[in-house]
Amino acid sequence: MIHHIDCLKFLETTADESFDVCISSPPYNLGINYRQYKDTREDYISWMKEVWYEVCRVLKPNGHLFLNLGYSKDNPFDVFKIAENVPWKLQNNIIWAKSVEVDGKVRGYSTPTTSKRYLQNGWEHLFHFTKDGNTDIDLESSGVPYNTDYNNAERNLKRSGKNWRPTTNCWHITYKSKATKQITKEIAGDKKHPAIYPEKLVEKCIKVSGLKNGIILDPFLGTGTTGLVAKQMNLDFIGIEIDKDYYNFAKNRIESTLC
Repeated sequence: MIHHIDCLKFLETTADESFDVCISSPPYNLGINYRQYKDTREDYISWMKEVWYEVCRVLKPNGHLFLNLGYSKDNPFDVFKIAENVPWKLQNNIIWAKSVEVDGKVRGYSTPTTSKRYLQNGWEHLFHFTKDGNTDIDLESSGVPYNTDYNNAERNLKRSGKNWRPTTNCWHITYKSKATKQITKEIAGDKKHPAIYPEKLVEKCIKVSGLKNGIILDPFLGTGTTGLVAKQMNLDFIGIEIDKDYYNFAKNRIESTLC
């Protein structure tokens, strides 16, 4: 279910311990133009503190909060101020690597830069919070298969009884650049949505949480990616979006994809 409302207004009227997992990416406060607003707020840090306080309140005690925040060259420490103000404990500090250099080649997609001072930014923060910092995660669901090219899958299966390796706290998940461009084109008007995270990122977070039956929350739904993946994985979700056009687009995207 999607609600067209300010997220704080919705959260403040929601009962304690209503949701199992929250996966969200708020406006980064970098001056990015969305359809009806520009994400530059003088009270950004205090606003984020209010939002994530309410989110933690409505999450169950064994719940998970995955918070995606972009890096700012102008205010490089803001993300840590926001993370520090989340009332739950930081259990895993994950790097979402969108574009990496491996063996002299760049793999993955990120926004090009023309700067003569800065390297192109190929990663973002993904903070994983739990109430006490010691909530169990699902190592098997979030694990990855052994690389059969190195002939060690069979050996490790005999040795440990497992044909998978635990995931790390650095995930190389790239954009589907063509799909992302197509999604933004479908939103009416000149100002498209500038920051859509990939479905695989949401899927990975859900697998880490181990959630098999429950409700996922996204207080900044945008184009609906969190809700779409939740429904694909047969989970309930609540999405909140203040922009009417994004709300309509997310609703239609989810409903048409799952028909």
